[in-house]
Amino acid sequence: MDKWYKGVYRRNLVDMHIADWDDVFLSKFDVGVYYEDLVRAKITSPMIYLQSHTGLCNYPTRSGKTHEYFKKHPNAIKDLIKKCKDGGMKVVGYYSLIFNNAAADAHPEWEMRYADGTTWRDRGQRYGLCCPNNVGYRAFLKEQIKELGEEFKDLDGIFYDMPYWEVVCHCDACKERFRKEVGGEMPEKIDWKDEKWRALVKKRQEWMAEFAMYAREESLKAMPQTTVELNFAAGVACDWLAGSTEGINEACEFTGGDLYGDLYNHSFTCKYYYGITRNQPFEYMTCRCNRVLREHTVSKPEINLEAEVMLTAAHHGASLIIDAINPDGTLDERVYDRIGRVFEKQIPYERFMDKGELYADAAVYFDSKTQFSPDGKPYNKQCAISAVRTLIEKHIPVSVIANGNMNGLGAYKMIIAPALETFGNPEILKFIDYVKGGGVLYLSGRSDERLLKEFFGGKIVGETFGDSKFGHVYKGYDEVQAYVAPTGEEYEKLFGEFDAKYPLPLTYKLPVASGFRGDVRAKIFLPYTDPDDNTVFASIHSNPPARETDIPAVVETAYGKGKVVWFAPTIESDGRQNFKDLFAGVVRSFVKPKFGLFASKFVEQIIFKDGDDYYVNLFDLNFAEDCIKRDFTLVADGYRAAELLSGEELEEKDGKIVGSFEKYLWLKLTKEKR
Repeated sequence: MDKWYKGVYRRNLVDMHIADWDDVFLSKFDVGVYYEDLVRAKITSPMIYLQSHTGLCNYPTRSGKTHEYFKKHPNAIKDLIKKCKDGGMKVVGYYSLIFNNAAADAHPEWEMRYADGTTWRDRGQRYGLCCPNNVGYRAFLKEQIKELGEEFKDLDGIFYDMPYWEVVCHCDACKERFRKEVGGEMPEKIDWKDEKWRALVKKRQEWMAEFAMYAREESLKAMPQTTVELNFAAGVACDWLAGSTEGINEACEFTGGDLYGDLYNHSFTCKYYYGITRNQPFEYMTCRCNRVLREHTVSKPEINLEAEVMLTAAHHGASLIIDAINPDGTLDERVYDRIGRVFEKQIPYERFMDKGELYADAAVYFDSKTQFSPDGKPYNKQCAISAVRTLIEKHIPVSVIANGNMNGLGAYKMIIAPALETFGNPEILKFIDYVKGGGVLYLSGRSDERLLKEFFGGKIVGETFGDSKFGHVYKGYDEVQAYVAPTGEEYEKLFGEFDAKYPLPLTYKLPVASGFRGDVRAKIFLPYTDPDDNTVFASIHSNPPARETDIPAVVETAYGKGKVVWFAPTIESDGRQNFKDLFAGVVRSFVKPKFGLFASKFVEQIIFKDGDDYYVNLFDLNFAEDCIKRDFTLVADGYRAAELLSGEELEEKDGKIVGSFEKYLWLKLTKEKR
């Protein structure tokens, strides 16, 4: 199969989710204008709609329903593809899985159902959701894919959108599959203590991954020359409801998805996608609209779009810019001029974007299988994203590891695995060998009971005030539930101003550890009164600390050649500077970065290792809001640094590399000859 995507970094998608009840819809669709807009935007790979969420096909279909415009112009999409191919572009076809109104209208028995029998559309949504467990829908999809192979023989790739759950489906097909594979009736109530409910959550993950592989296999039968990609945005953007795990990614030639967070979330996702993709470059999709496509007449300022594109480029990823067609079939050419100007800035760097492999001193583990919190506390994804942000701000180069890339753990000096749930994930047991071999592992919160037993010989037996006779009282604000203070000199420095009299406050109950071996570095302190009892208090505004307990809050233990540190609180989840300083201090006590960077907290360093050389990409994550010159000092003993594009060497002062930049600066560090 041709790896057409290598070196193809400028991509585009024009959403065409247009109905056909009015003759004006798509009536002004013009192949020539569409193509010229792609050229204007300097696109090297367009993704072109073959079908949409409406379920309407943009070609003559036998198995489904053709859009009225394309009934009259049956070769329009073929002509567009040919024009793009003749222009040297790599063309990907778009197809919407699950979201298919036409199919759901024609076959109501295919539609996802809530436990009460209603559908998503019954509850106010516009989208008809076809259940991937329904054999009729699968047979229909197989026929549609077969048609695509017959109609579009020269596609380079096929992209399947929306492979995730929007509801906990209780259609007949899901209930029958649950009976066969688990036994008994499918639970209707969310209850994380119920083994049947937890089994259902796992099954939904397995079923969606199996459906993704079904789409891949049928595609390779019908289009053996075509790469297969499924949208893997829900793995980051959604929670347990979507059932989106790396099992979906395994069906993809490369990883991609459309995300709409800030630049710190963007950076997190780039690292995650880089780590799990089967082939580079990964694909980060972002819309040109200022926020989301629901407001499709407002565009991002050019500098914001530049920030997103160049942050992806700094991670050596491909950017796909999403636009939406007007109902009449026209496009806003101003959008394509803007995209073109942004991609013009990326083009000079593209020849370096396949150099080396992403390097980091620390890694943060994200577990897509446990995106839930039984008790409302911060859970793994929230903690992981927050941890990555803090490490970026503290200039500790960081990667994101996940279930799809757990084989190279030894490359990291420290791994942060925050707020793990006990959910039977076998992947995290690989941390045992990592620590045994000399690695340092950070755990927090309840954590996985298997790891706690292995490393500490103990378990979590409850939580502070877990025996309260009072039910939780909503007070309209965050009530302090517990406190933490250090017990030794080493951690007293890390905790800074927090001590036994003024301990670190937490607004959630902390896990109570029992039987832990190791060095207790901090203990739990409790407030004067039960936080769930609103009738008795010491201070009406707060819940001040009162007494020290013997319950450990931080424990360190040696294991093999390595070490494990466990925090009862998830300090990495709190965005306040006090907590960031503590978390970063803990990491820095075990990790000395390869290259020390002194710069604004907005400056991220993204490093690629290429043999003995390093590519260091400095990026101002705030330049879209405040484009100013950033000074920096880079401690890189034994290396000289040159600006990547010009080759001009940077100044050295006292053995340190110094300089300044606006927006972003790509450097090459070369070992000095001695």
